Amino acid sequence: MFVELGIEGEKGLSEVPAIFAEIHQGNTRIEATVPLSPGAIRAARRGYPIDFLWEVAPREPFRRLLPPEAEAISFVPDEDNLVFLPDVMEEFAESGIRTLHLPNINAVRALALKGHVPIPTPEMIREAADRISSLRISLGGKKLVVHDYFLWRILRDAFPGEVSGRLEFSGCQAASALAYVDWEGNVYPCDSLPIRLGNLQETAFEKIWSAPARSRILEAIHAVPPECGPCDQQKVCLSGCRGLAYHAAGTLDAPDPCCPEKTTTALK
Repeated sequence: MFVELGIEGEKGLSEVPAIFAEIHQGNTRIEATVPLSPGAIRAARRGYPIDFLWEVAPREPFRRLLPPEAEAISFVPDEDNLVFLPDVMEEFAESGIRTLHLPNINAVRALALKGHVPIPTPEMIREAADRISSLRISLGGKKLVVHDYFLWRILRDAFPGEVSGRLEFSGCQAASALAYVDWEGNVYPCDSLPIRLGNLQETAFEKIWSAPARSRILEAIHAVPPECGPCDQQKVCLSGCRGLAYHAAGTLDAPDPCCPEKTTTALK
């Protein structure tokens, strides 16, 4: 079992010991995404067996701020900061960091903070990829972990000599291999799909996970959207991220909005 933590603010950092002690009882691997701040760096140096991902800001050079032992960084490309992805990629290539994570947008957090989910368009992704290609940087010996299939495909094309192929893509894992728990104990299929399944302060996780609501979402995710049926790429992309589709079209029965093959009617 694998647990990924998103830790923000001084209160979150102060609770790391208690959070770690609770999760570690299950003998799980723990990965924590933390802001690049002095408080977070102090917490990381306490010796916990946690894989730390340092969340980098879009406008601020991060190499001089990273702790010497840092191995991985995280950057969430969305509508607001995708324009800075080439800068992050260039600095990543020149740094000693081995891994760059490009996760999907946390829709639960975005809705709470902004009232909407800032999903980038395929055109924005292509423009960023073209800028990355023009930089002529090398990623030799480094690793990209890209959560969205279509962003991965475009970045793969930007580094044709260094990418042999996709290591793994088994489609949307929301409500199956993934679950997301927010700061109030609410359980969702994943952080990109804020359809509330229950609350841990009211109901045990096992009961929430075996409830009909989760089964219905899982069935919808596994169904092929009508817009994707005729596409010869569907067996490869597996319809992409269902959470982003839900926000773009208001239904799980729609294509991933980052798909360059989708028709404009899918978003109406």
